[in-house]
Amino acid sequence: MRIHARAGAIVATSLLATVGLAAPASAGEPAGAVSNAGPSCTSLSNGSFCVAIIDGGHSVNLVYGKTGGSPVTVKFGYRKGHTKHLSNAYTVKSGDTKTYKFKNQNLGCSTIYGVLAVEGQSDFETPGLHNTSC
Repeated sequence: MRIHARAGAIVATSLLATVGLAAPASAGEPAGAVSNAGPSCTSLSNGSFCVAIIDGGHSVNLVYGKTGGSPVTVKFGYRKGHTKHLSNAYTVKSGDTKTYKFKNQNLGCSTIYGVLAVEGQSDFETPGLHNTSC
């Protein structure tokens, strides 16, 4: 069991680094500067899925790390209110870590939910993440 717990911690750490939020904000940032938000992650039966708001609150970065099971076809996305934005479809195999970034988004002062739409299954969502750039 310890091996599984350690593997889960390694996957979570890798996802945080991939999302781009593993390191703290630069000490050179002026007070009141816009910062990134997140990550907000959800654990899935065969991996983890995370969302972060980056690039001064203008981009949504999504990361899916698949740790087991059969290959799946997914669309990355985010939900803001009742509006859902989805990417094209990608195949993800066990051991893969896939990222997708929605750039130059008008997020406003909204709560954002990461969405992983898995073909033939329900959509999976992360817990909400508030855009701190407003």
